[in-house]
Amino acid sequence: MLNIDLRKGVQINMRRMFVWICAIALALPVAAAAQATVPKIGVMNVLRAIVECNEGKQVNEEFQKKFEAKREELSRKQKEIETLQQQLKSQAATLSDEAGAALTRSIQVKTTDLQRSQEDAEKEFNELRNQIFNRIGSKLAPLVQQYAKEKNFTLILDSSSQTTQLTYIDPTTDITDDVIKRYNAMQVSSSSSAPAAKPATATPAKAPAPAAKPPATPTPTPKK
Repeated sequence: MLNIDLRKGVQINMRRMFVWICAIALALPVAAAAQATVPKIGVMNVLRAIVECNEGKQVNEEFQKKFEAKREELSRKQKEIETLQQQLKSQAATLSDEAGAALTRSIQVKTTDLQRSQEDAEKEFNELRNQIFNRIGSKLAPLVQQYAKEKNFTLILDSSSQTTQLTYIDPTTDITDDVIKRYNAMQVSSSSSAPAAKPATATPAKAPAPAAKPPATPTPTPKK
């Protein structure tokens, strides 16, 4: 059955996120090395930052609703097949050869349709999940770079990536919560600074044209 979670099974996305985290590290100034000081290294759980920021929570809720609706649809199809299979089993002794063959074909067709629906749904939700991670991740990257420069970090590692083998993380080096707060504040600031739509200016109604004067009535000339 379909089983996709926005928090799980994101190895592909995590590799992408690790790429831009590495890019952040390469973009940071190497002043520490020049001054022969100990490099300052931080860690960030990119997956958690994406899922737990306000935007991530909202899209995750929408994702789950859509996912549950599709799973219920597939579950109904599965139950329908199971009902037909039970019918074929319980009525095997009484069904004619023609009726049994027809019921078997119906089960096969519905099973094939279910398999295709499951594959299509998995592909659809994987693509949707990738879009969510790429959209939020692309906005997180410059924010993390700015934060790292401000705090004089030499390197930021992604603790949620399977390619990053971290056996111990000092909680004081984890910047995830700070990044989430900054991202939420940035989103609020962006929405509040967006220019409001100008109300349509009403065109003043033109004054009605003065009514035309009726033609003068000629005075009749009296007869002599």
